Amino acid sequence: MATPTEHSQIAFLRNMQRLLAEGNFVATYKYALLLALADIAVEQGADTCDEMVVPLNVIAEKFIQYYWPQSRPFPRTSPAQVLHQNPGQQAAIINAIVKVQNDHGSNLAKIRSHLNIWGRLVRKIANAVKLMPLWRLQVIGDKACIFLYPHSLEGNAIRLLPGVAYNFRAFHPMITNMIQGAWITAVRRLDRNQAILGQRVDLVEFMFGSERHNLSDFRIVLLDVSGPRCFYCGGNLRATPDVDHFIPRARYPIDLGHNFVLAHPGCNRAKSDHLAALDHLQRWRDRNEHQGGELAEAFDRRGLLHDRDASYEIARWAYAQADMQKGLLWKQGNDLTSLSPAWRSILSA
Repeated sequence: MATPTEHSQIAFLRNMQRLLAEGNFVATYKYALLLALADIAVEQGADTCDEMVVPLNVIAEKFIQYYWPQSRPFPRTSPAQVLHQNPGQQAAIINAIVKVQNDHGSNLAKIRSHLNIWGRLVRKIANAVKLMPLWRLQVIGDKACIFLYPHSLEGNAIRLLPGVAYNFRAFHPMITNMIQGAWITAVRRLDRNQAILGQRVDLVEFMFGSERHNLSDFRIVLLDVSGPRCFYCGGNLRATPDVDHFIPRARYPIDLGHNFVLAHPGCNRAKSDHLAALDHLQRWRDRNEHQGGELAEAFDRRGLLHDRDASYEIARWAYAQADMQKGLLWKQGNDLTSLSPAWRSILSA
């Protein structure tokens, strides 16, 4: 199974660094496009040098996911104001999402279930991506730097060049931190946002964080379906339990129902950003296999996003990365353990 050379991996990271530092980022669409390609590589790619075809509608769905919370009024503003994403008029993608939210509500999961509404929005965003950032992303100064994908469409898709998907997967946490940091800085620097934000505002949680009211709803579903026991130690959950990202959010920002488990605050803190040991992984897989349908129905009733298959794919990626890096897994308390090859059979299709 061929993989990129160390030299080509370093070249990729240097190009990413140059693009974020020197690229012509007038609006924030280019950050969203980079982030979308990185996330899609994790969810649908492979750890090989292979090229990867990425449909525009898949990119558009990622754009909607990113811009959905950012299209709501920024808290504590009167009158309510949405943060601007470019120096001129409000970004067209923001306007399209705001219209859908005003007409049909702000619950993204429920909008996705209305296929006509969702389909129209995806098509509109895909056209905006095709017109605006797709052909301008790989420009540094006045010169093209084609290292991600050729400037041509194949049907209604682009084709990531050899090794690109692998590099996005291998360096995903580093790359997403770079992109999100640059995106936040760009939003803060816009003159029209400075009056909204003031001087001391942390934008990370607003732009990219988990929505707290959603986590409360996930807690209710998990208590109803799985019962009041800590997923990790099995003890009774007497107080309000934590909703823990089984695949830690620091490794991949997956706010999908089947990735969540309930935990004692102490167990959650001890696990922190570690991947869980294989006995926990096996129990997570069993839970989702045996109760996955019941969970999905309960998530749907409350309008909560979920995708069991995507959760599995991200878990495979996360454990594969840990395997290559000889990473340690969290078992309990301060106990860490090595990763054995058995994770592959647990997460096999």
